[in-house]
Amino acid sequence: MKKRSLEKGENGFLTVLALFSLICLAASLRIFVKAPTLSGEGTMPLITSVILLAMSVMIRFEIRGCPRGWEKGLALGQKARELFHFLFPSAVGLIILYCLLYAVLLGLVGFPIATFAFLAGSMMTLNQARKGRALVISAVTLACILVLFQFIFKVQLL
Repeated sequence: MKKRSLEKGENGFLTVLALFSLICLAASLRIFVKAPTLSGEGTMPLITSVILLAMSVMIRFEIRGCPRGWEKGLALGQKARELFHFLFPSAVGLIILYCLLYAVLLGLVGFPIATFAFLAGSMMTLNQARKGRALVISAVTLACILVLFQFIFKVQLL
């Protein structure tokens, strides 16, 4: 059987996953020691972190012999750039940036303005040909959200 080649970033992701599972294991052990019973609050996190660590180790052994074709001869900066483009194709990185900006704008300008800006910006980024339509759809969506939350759920958003 022919071994598959590694995907971009797979080796680094597995390393980060193994470190994360070790941290979770240490934290869950601290919780489990306080009440070491099967119905204790640390039992499920402990079992989950052990499984996560075991799977990380198993996958690490599985990919040991896999060829690392795409990484050979590339500088670290070039590897990082290729990995970024592989993980965040086209507008995905920009939409993530919009989400972060939306979270900041919520506290500064309030829900209606931040939500309209987020919706309109996202729609214009994903469909650049119809900017006017994106503005209208954003306004209608925002109006529906405001009506739904203020009159049906009785939550004040303004």
